[in-house]
Amino acid sequence: MMPASSTHAAPMSRRAFIRGGARVALLSTTFGAGALLSACGGASDDQAVTATPTLASIENFRDVAGMGEGYPTVDGNRLRRGVFYRSGALTPDDADAVALARLSLRAVHDLRVVSETALAPDRVPANAVRETHEVAPIDAAAAMPRDAAAASAWMIGQQRQLVTDPVARLQFGALLTRLARVAGPQVIHGTAGKDRTGWAAALLLAIADVPLDVIIQDYLLTNTAAQAHIDARVKAHAARIGTDVLTVAPLYQAQSATLEAAFEEMHREFGTLSNYLAQGLSMSNADVAMLRVKLIA
Repeated sequence: MMPASSTHAAPMSRRAFIRGGARVALLSTTFGAGALLSACGGASDDQAVTATPTLASIENFRDVAGMGEGYPTVDGNRLRRGVFYRSGALTPDDADAVALARLSLRAVHDLRVVSETALAPDRVPANAVRETHEVAPIDAAAAMPRDAAAASAWMIGQQRQLVTDPVARLQFGALLTRLARVAGPQVIHGTAGKDRTGWAAALLLAIADVPLDVIIQDYLLTNTAAQAHIDARVKAHAARIGTDVLTVAPLYQAQSATLEAAFEEMHREFGTLSNYLAQGLSMSNADVAMLRVKLIA
């Protein structure tokens, strides 16, 4: 796994690309951020944010904005917590369903395809709607790497496809547009909450001008938040194909190189984050602006 500190050596063009690419004019100079938040149902600065619960029955559940004061932006602002959450399959037990209800979720955005949802149907909280954005899963279980380097390379190739595949771009664009337009707290999830969900969360953080190093650190938190699930998948895969756990671990662990490759692919194909959002994901400037207003405190 590449250490997070390796991002300090990233080319300046990539940093500038992520740092400034999503800056767009707000919807109208007539309305301030408070008015926009009121219109879209986001939490304002003076509203208390419910603490993010630890959910034993839902893998990798956490606030996209981080903990405490929220992640910093390059301008010295902070992200607003309690707006967007991320997780694996939303299958809470009764106790976690009660904790989930306290978040007052208004939408559950499921990135899984039908075959995945049939195996683990969502348990949608009351007053929330479920929306589907079907993105083909990265089927790590099908990989048979010869060593850890090959496993890492395989995952990097799969993650790059999330950026370039036309169907994936269509679905990620629809997801981000709905996140902008639906009022109130929302959750994004896949099966494990690492690959498709990780890319969606990274895009939200990039739109909010969170530094690349922080975006990658957030991505790597999956290794802590979902450690037991990851260990179980690694052991099962290694046993099934008759190899050691170190060989297959990169298929299931979040690695900085994987997310860096996705941003590099975006840069190579579209040049800037704004171009990717507008041309690759067919998002309007108004929806990107609304996401920034929702995200930045």
